Amino acid sequence: MDGYIEGRIRTEQTLSISATGRVSGEIFANKVVINGLHEGACHAASIEILEKGKAKGVIYTNDICIERGGCFLGQTHPADEEKVVTLNKEEAAKASADSKGSQKDAAPLTPPTQLKPAEAAGSTDKSAAAGTASVAASKPGASPAPTTAAVDNKKQANARK
Repeated sequence: MDGYIEGRIRTEQTLSISATGRVSGEIFANKVVINGLHEGACHAASIEILEKGKAKGVIYTNDICIERGGCFLGQTHPADEEKVVTLNKEEAAKASADSKGSQKDAAPLTPPTQLKPAEAAGSTDKSAAAGTASVAASKPGASPAPTTAAVDNKKQANARK
């Protein structure tokens, strides 16, 4: 853009203000490249102020670049998120039912089973050497319950139900 524009500019493309360009007003664009002068608010996904560029006002973007020599006087804010989707009652009910159905199908997560390491390196316990864990009973003198991979699998299957 060369020359002078006063007012509001809206484009889905890149707006480039050349060194001889001047814009006074609000800009809404996908990308704005300023090498001239801009005064006012600027809403864009990406804004570049080049070495001869001067911007004065409020900038709404998540991506800004100011080259050495470029000048910016004003405030910056995150890009506005104005994408609001409205659903009619039938679509909202269907979306709600779909999300509830997918939650029922998912199996609840169970924490992993903690296995205790063998108590001594020279242990002669054959079950520990075979890779099964032995669980000590909480009461002294009580016999430990036998634990095998099959019993653990059944407990996990019952816990999921």
